[in-house]
Amino acid sequence: MSLSPNRKRRQGFGKIPATSKTLQEQGVKDNHVRPCKISRMSLSSVPSLPGDCLDLIFKCLKTRDDRNSFGLTCHQWLHIRDNNQESLWCKSRNYEPADSKISSESAAIIICNLLIRFQNLQRLSLKGCPGISEVVTSKSQSFGSKVRTLDLRFCSVYSDMQLALVFSWFPRLTRINLHYSNINDNGLAALAKCCSSLETVNLSQCCSITDSGLSFLLQNCRELRSLGISCCSSITGVGFLGCSQTLTQLGAGGYKLNQEVINAIISGGELEYLYLETAPDESAEFKERCIINTEAVLTISKGCPLLKHLFLSNCEEVELEGWKAIGMNCKELEQLYVMGCQKLCDIGLQAICDRCNKLIEFYIDGEKNSCGSSILEHFDGKKPELILWS
Repeated sequence: MSLSPNRKRRQGFGKIPATSKTLQEQGVKDNHVRPCKISRMSLSSVPSLPGDCLDLIFKCLKTRDDRNSFGLTCHQWLHIRDNNQESLWCKSRNYEPADSKISSESAAIIICNLLIRFQNLQRLSLKGCPGISEVVTSKSQSFGSKVRTLDLRFCSVYSDMQLALVFSWFPRLTRINLHYSNINDNGLAALAKCCSSLETVNLSQCCSITDSGLSFLLQNCRELRSLGISCCSSITGVGFLGCSQTLTQLGAGGYKLNQEVINAIISGGELEYLYLETAPDESAEFKERCIINTEAVLTISKGCPLLKHLFLSNCEEVELEGWKAIGMNCKELEQLYVMGCQKLCDIGLQAICDRCNKLIEFYIDGEKNSCGSSILEHFDGKKPELILWS
């Protein structure tokens, strides 16, 4: 009996399949056939991938170095990287030696070329940068108009007309920071006309703005949610009167307030964040006109049932009834700042701790406050985190 067929089957059963290289060698040995050449993708074909594939590859890169290196491959890949650039931060470098600084004209041209290059920017910062020039103006039609966030802090060299021109470049703005700039009522009117979809505006320390400009902004930007007008010395607050209120966040410390103005500020009833501060070094004359007293706090607590963050720093005229009103009415309160409020007593503190059940953080001046060492007793076993401000 022949066993060769069975022997062959036993030899072949359970063997690991041969690799392509093994098969090629076997073919050369047995049949003298030339091995097949295994081709690899040429590196020259990589840049020719479709744009959407390259775009997907770029978005998968995690580090800044990888994204920057991506654009060094070829012009097509550089274009992909530029199209995915969403943020650009241009700011003056005052720390450089005088002989290494570039001229204002050259800086403006560089910024102009960057805006032309990056057409899909979402966030742009020109903090402290020099004013725009005729070169920038002549090429502005080439800028992208997708910028949503613009930072113009400390741009004091920008004239009113230059600011108006900049606003016209970015009609889709939703956030703008103009802290310590030279903008006045005319510039504010241009901002409201060009960027009516604004949601967040910071005008703190813009001393050229009056109630007229403030009123125009509130009436024309119907989606405005957050406004900062702290230390705007030319504002009395009457600009809030008669305006449709959509604000949920307001920073209004350091300027003249009276009861009528406070009524106007809270008339919308939607405030969730309110910042009211009297600087401790203000003159006595100014303090008399900046009335953050018990009556004001009563009005605020009753008119802002949704209030979550309340900042009342250095409000020395708020007495017991004001603190009780906060505990009674501000049920949604999560953060409370009362540094420098010297008339906050044990009873008022207890009223806040007992009734503001959602309070998470409580900032208080541990040295000047009249509660003294008994502060800790009110927070024993309570949920809020006590932060003693020295």
